[in-house]
Amino acid sequence: MLSELYAKFTPYEWVLTNKKGGYALGTAFLGNVRKYHGLLIAGKEHGFREHLLSTLEEKIIFSSGLEYYLDTNFYVDALFPEGYKLIKDFYFRPYPIFLFYCPKSGEPFLQKSLYMAKNQNTLLLEYKNISSYPFKLILRPKLTFRNHHSLSYTDSWRDYQIESNEKEILVSKNGSTLFTYTSKGKIQVEPLFYYKVYYPLEEMRGYPAVEDLFSPFFIEVELKAYETLYLIFSDVPIKDFEEIVENILKFYHNTPLPNPLKEGFRDKDFLSLLKAMLWDFILEKDIVAGYPWFYCWGRDTFIGLPSLFYLEEGLELSYKIFENYKKRMKKGLIPNVIGLPEETNYNSLDGTLWFGLRVFEYLEFFGERVSEERKKTLLEAVENLIENFITESSLPFYFDEKDGLLCIPEEARLALTWMDVMLDGKPLTPRYEKPIEISFLWHNLLKYATKYLDKAFLQKFKIKQILKHQSESLEKYFGEELIADTLYKDEPVFEVRPNFVIALSLPYPKIPKEKLLKADSIVKAELLTPYGLRSLSPRHPAFKRKYFGNQYQRDLAYHNGTVWVWLLYPYGKLLKKILPKRAYKEELKKLLHPFKELIISGKVGSIPELYDGDNPYFPKGAPAQFWSVASIFLLEMERKLAEGEVL
Repeated sequence: MLSELYAKFTPYEWVLTNKKGGYALGTAFLGNVRKYHGLLIAGKEHGFREHLLSTLEEKIIFSSGLEYYLDTNFYVDALFPEGYKLIKDFYFRPYPIFLFYCPKSGEPFLQKSLYMAKNQNTLLLEYKNISSYPFKLILRPKLTFRNHHSLSYTDSWRDYQIESNEKEILVSKNGSTLFTYTSKGKIQVEPLFYYKVYYPLEEMRGYPAVEDLFSPFFIEVELKAYETLYLIFSDVPIKDFEEIVENILKFYHNTPLPNPLKEGFRDKDFLSLLKAMLWDFILEKDIVAGYPWFYCWGRDTFIGLPSLFYLEEGLELSYKIFENYKKRMKKGLIPNVIGLPEETNYNSLDGTLWFGLRVFEYLEFFGERVSEERKKTLLEAVENLIENFITESSLPFYFDEKDGLLCIPEEARLALTWMDVMLDGKPLTPRYEKPIEISFLWHNLLKYATKYLDKAFLQKFKIKQILKHQSESLEKYFGEELIADTLYKDEPVFEVRPNFVIALSLPYPKIPKEKLLKADSIVKAELLTPYGLRSLSPRHPAFKRKYFGNQYQRDLAYHNGTVWVWLLYPYGKLLKKILPKRAYKEELKKLLHPFKELIISGKVGSIPELYDGDNPYFPKGAPAQFWSVASIFLLEMERKLAEGEVL
C-alpha cells in the first residue's frame, strides 16, 4: 500500500523547522510512516528532540448528514481511515498546503495549512472552509510525549495532568507539557487511546515500528462558509493568541507562492525556494546536518558553509558559526558530532580541514567587511589547527615529515574521513594512511596560510618547505588511467570513488588540464547520475545497487555505491576548471535540471541525503539534508554568476 501511495502522491516529505532544532515532518498523503513523523517535535538543549504531537483524527460532518475522515493512519493490520482519497492537491512550499475535495460533489471544501513559529516550539494549524456551505469539524490530537528516537505505549500515560477551559488546554506528564489553543469551537476532555499505530518505514529500517497514541481531548467546531479555524500547539504558554498567529503568518509573507496554484512555481522562484530550504537548517550559531535524526555535525556544517555567504545575514551568521566551533576546539580539532557532552566526539579529520579552509574563503569572500579583530580571532583558530596537526602526538593521525602529508595509521582502526561507517569496531571503507581529499585539503590550507598568516608562524613550522614536499607527493595519486583514492604504504590504491573529485575541485595545486579531463571522463563513465555522484564505481565488487534494509545492510551500502547529492558541487567546481564558459553554463543547467523540476513543482519539501546507486530516483536517507541543499544552492549561484546575472 505504501508504494501505491508514493506513486499517487510523492515519496518526498514536507518539513517545517523553527531554528531551535525542532521540526514537523510528514507525507503528502498525511499518513505517518516514520516514528519521526509528527506535527510538533520540540527542539531542546544539546540537540534533544521531544516528540509531542503525532497527528489529529479529523472528522468532517456536512449539514446533509455526510461524514468523512480526513486523516490517514497505518495500523498493524489495517489502513484506516483513508482520508488521503479526499486530497486532490498539495504543495510543500512555502509551507505544507492540502486541498480536500468532497467525494460526492467533486468540489473543494477545505484547505489545510501548517506553519511553525521561529525560535519557539510552536505549530500553527489552519483549517479554511473554502466552500459556500457550513460544516462541523471534530478534531482529536494524538499525543506522544517521548524522545523522537523512541516509541510510546499506554503504560507511560498512567500519570498525567490536565487543566482546561473551552478554548485552551494544558496536558503535562513527567515535566513534558503541551499547550493547545483554538480560535473557535469548544475543547472537551475525553481520554482515549489509539492502539498499535504502525510505521512501515521503521520496520523496513529494522527498528521497532508499533506504538500507542493518547488523545485526552477533542475539539468541536462549526465552520461557516469561508471561515478559518486556527489551532496552536506549543510547549510553552501563549500569552496573546492573535498576536502569535499574526507573527507566524507574517514570517511566510515574503516567500513565493505557487502561482497559479495548479502549475507550481515559476522558474525565477527556484533560487528563493532553495534559500528557504537553507534556512530550515540554520540555528543561531550552528547548522543542523539533516532532519529528522541528525543534529549538528562539524563536517557537514563546513562543507556547506559557503552557501551562507550569499545570504543577507551571511557575514554575521558565518562568523558566529566559526566562533562557536573555535570555542569547542581541542588539540586543534573541531567536534564532528555535537550533542550532549557524552555524545560529542572529535572523530573527523576532514571536518577540521574544511573549517580552516572555509575561514580563508570567508576572508576572501567578504574582504574588508570582516573587522581586524574578527580576522585575528579566525586566524588564531587556523594557527591552532596547523600547530597541533604538525606537533601534537596524541592525535589519532600524524604529520609525516617525509612527504608533508597527514597520515591515518592502520593500527588506529578509525574512520576519520566523510566515509566514516564503522562495523564491528572497524571502518567499513578503510581509507588508511593518506586519503586523497585529506591530502589536498591539507595542502590548500597551508597554501592559503602563506597568504594570511604571519611570517614568523610560517617560518617556525616551515610551511613553505612542507608545501614543496607536498607538491611532489601529490603526484603519486595520478596513474595512467585512474586516480588513487588513497596512498597506502606509499603506494596508490586505485579504487574509483568520488574523493578525487573533492580533491581536484580545490584551488591548489594547479593540475594539468589533461589530468582534469581524465578525471571528468572517469566521473561521467562510472560515478555521475542525475541526482549526484556514486560513492563507488559499479564495476567494483563491493558496489551496492540499493540502499535499503536494516542498519547493518544500509551501512554496507552507505559509501559503497549509494549516490550523494552534495558531491555535485565539487564536481561543478571541477568542470569550471576544464570547460569554456558557454559549455560550463550548459553543464550546470544539466546538473541542476532534475532538482529544479522537482522543486518548482512545489511537491518537494527539501533535498534528501541520498539516492540508490542504481536507478537513483527514489529519495533515501534523511529526507532533508543540509549539504545536499547547500550543494544545489551553490550550483545555482555558480550558474547565475556564469550567466552574468545580478545577484
